[in-house]
Amino acid sequence: MSVARTLSLAGLMVAAGMATARDPVLAPPSQALPPSVQAMRDDLQRIVAARDVQALRAHVRDATTLSFGGDTGPQGFDALWLRDADATRELWRILEEVLALPGVARQEDGEAVYCAPYVYCLPYPGDLDVFEAQVVVGRDVAVRAKPDLAAPVVTRVSHAVLTRVDDAVDGAGDSAWMRVRLASGQEGYIATRLLRSPIDYRISLVREGARGWALQYFVAGD
Repeated sequence: MSVARTLSLAGLMVAAGMATARDPVLAPPSQALPPSVQAMRDDLQRIVAARDVQALRAHVRDATTLSFGGDTGPQGFDALWLRDADATRELWRILEEVLALPGVARQEDGEAVYCAPYVYCLPYPGDLDVFEAQVVVGRDVAVRAKPDLAAPVVTRVSHAVLTRVDDAVDGAGDSAWMRVRLASGQEGYIATRLLRSPIDYRISLVREGARGWALQYFVAGD
């Protein structure tokens, strides 16, 4: 399967049934990863924990896609992530976020592939606009009337796919909030650390031979 096809957002969408007031759900996979796929993930986790940039770069191939602006391969990796210390710190922060969520095992052209996070890799439910969708990455997450932990709870949702109302995010860091809309039309606020867009950063690793692996893509957006 080509990288372009793998990256296609069409792969995220499935046919929607008749509209209901129930929010679509995108739950994380519960099954264990195959050993060969788990080994790739574990190796990447080790590299990230050690902040070993050269070890990560060694898994970048000429065909590795790093942006939708034409950045590919080791040269693209260097331009995006090694241009200064701030960019490299951001690289590790993003990879930690990606690896904090479960991923999915696939077979592509007979090769074992690891795709993460699941909010991108699994078939996308419902008929929501993927560019406005926000996946709740937890159970019984509070939707509040205002962007405040003391505000009344409008409802609670588990792994629901909601719609972002606007770009405004109240607060910063772990205290940031996003205004979202439920399928019923009800609106409220959720802490942004408990939300993730399907087109945020995602990663794909492919097995090379018995022990090696390569980075297929590490991108955000469309």
